[in-house]
Amino acid sequence: MAVSKERLIYALLITLSVAPLTSAGSVTDDLFPSEWLLDTKLDYSKSILNQQEIIGNKSQYILESYRDGLLETGKIYLSGHAVYSHYQERTDTAGKFPILGRFPSQHDSGRSGQEDILDVATLGLTYAPTDSARIFVRGIYTDLQFPRQENAQIREAFVTFGDLSQNPWYLSVGKMSVNFGHNGAYNPITHSVNNHFYQADTRDVAAELGYVASNWKVAFTAMNGGRQLRVADTPDESFLSNFAISGEYDMNVGQWDVSIGGGYLYSSIYDSDNANHPGVDSNPLSTRERNGVINAWTEWQKGPVSLMAEVSQNERDWPASGASVQAVTLGAAYDTDVLDKPTRFSLVYGRGKLGNEGDEWESLQQLAASVETFVTPNFALSMEYVYNRSFIPLIKLDRTAIADVDTNTLIFSGRFFF
Repeated sequence: MAVSKERLIYALLITLSVAPLTSAGSVTDDLFPSEWLLDTKLDYSKSILNQQEIIGNKSQYILESYRDGLLETGKIYLSGHAVYSHYQERTDTAGKFPILGRFPSQHDSGRSGQEDILDVATLGLTYAPTDSARIFVRGIYTDLQFPRQENAQIREAFVTFGDLSQNPWYLSVGKMSVNFGHNGAYNPITHSVNNHFYQADTRDVAAELGYVASNWKVAFTAMNGGRQLRVADTPDESFLSNFAISGEYDMNVGQWDVSIGGGYLYSSIYDSDNANHPGVDSNPLSTRERNGVINAWTEWQKGPVSLMAEVSQNERDWPASGASVQAVTLGAAYDTDVLDKPTRFSLVYGRGKLGNEGDEWESLQQLAASVETFVTPNFALSMEYVYNRSFIPLIKLDRTAIADVDTNTLIFSGRFFF
């Protein structure tokens, strides 16, 4: 059945209008009587559905949530997340909008544009019928239109076998975000450059085998060859011909809580002589050579201060650009209270390198500064300023890239969780 955009927006607006009426308590954790099978858990939802936080390591977070008592075996947990935003972007080169150009209206003229858009509406279901099996399903609706993808999708649906209170090993099977890279950011809306360049989601069923100890985690994900969602791709489309490995180690350095992680993706979209996207007209591909990705990241937290850094780079040159692709993200955040409301100030810088010195597609830069306040435990308001340097779509690279483009964008958003 087709999903009505108007009905979704209407439901969202009703929800947002109710949110400010909530008290300081997590009232959405009491939507259903305690004896019911159906339940909600706000703290869990704000992490598992947050598009800037728990991205590729959902299986591990779900298992930890049951081990630590946040979730209870035998209950069905409903989770929801919605983001509605107003974008205002101004460019110094007519028709070139790095942010608004991604949207359905395809801003391709003038030096300024604006858009009101439902970034995403997400529903999640988490259920553990036994202590050793956990089911997770995440469906999304977005106004953004991507080639060969519907506005409404079941983006993840997998079952995880394991019980960390008994055994550190686990196995997840299904459609999922690949456990590779951090890909997160401290700002509320705009994805990091690492996320834009390197996040991998599966189109087909995949399998993740992992190990979670007290201070370290590892995961191996096997997936089919060919083009998956986002960046996982192989010239060989055979069964389980692509894979990813990731690891994380947690420790204390003085008064800092420190996490260090890294990983490897066997084959990515940066393997051909043409920058392409499924469903978008492009030049014929004459060269295909597997091109893996190496990733490393670290995060440091001390009281209200959070710092992070991430770098990802391809093993060899991308034939379409003539250089090795690389993404770097640096972030800082400070958490405090403003008028007794939890508030985060953040600054996130990203640089993507695609070409050689002098190429129109040599590199792009992004700087996002933001403030977000949770007006209630469920509902947050945010303002984000984003500066972009260079217009370099990853599609039709050699025909569309312009290095000398500067844009400034303001994003006003409301985010709701239950």
